[in-house]
Amino acid sequence: MEFIGILFALLFATILTAFFNLAFKNTGPWSGFWVFFILLFFIALAAGEWAAPRGPSAWGYYWAPGLIAALIFALILAAVTPRAPHSASRKPKKPASSGDLQTPGDEREEDIVISAIMGVFFWILISVLVLIAIVGVATKIL
Repeated sequence: MEFIGILFALLFATILTAFFNLAFKNTGPWSGFWVFFILLFFIALAAGEWAAPRGPSAWGYYWAPGLIAALIFALILAAVTPRAPHSASRKPKKPASSGDLQTPGDEREEDIVISAIMGVFFWILISVLVLIAIVGVATKIL
């Protein structure tokens, strides 16, 4: 049964990632396709293993909790992630005046710090989701 759960999680993650990437051009705060896919996979797997067996089943596996959890998480990530500006709508930057305290290097530093924080958050989230999925599968086996 656990193998079927992994297959359903892969299916849901693939479909939702493709949909959000192609339709909305949005894969969350991490700009990578694979990051969004991995998150949705582990969320669907963890929810499928831990949620109460409700809804329709296929081959003895209740797949609705995994799909619903992955869909809700994908919608939340897409909603809170700011959209990247289109290249046609970008305004040219004003030249920095002598009264400005911020230099172009400061902006890059902020981007680096935000990227590092998002990276740490990503790895913490992945670690927790992997542990939840492993414990869920192990409790069903034992």
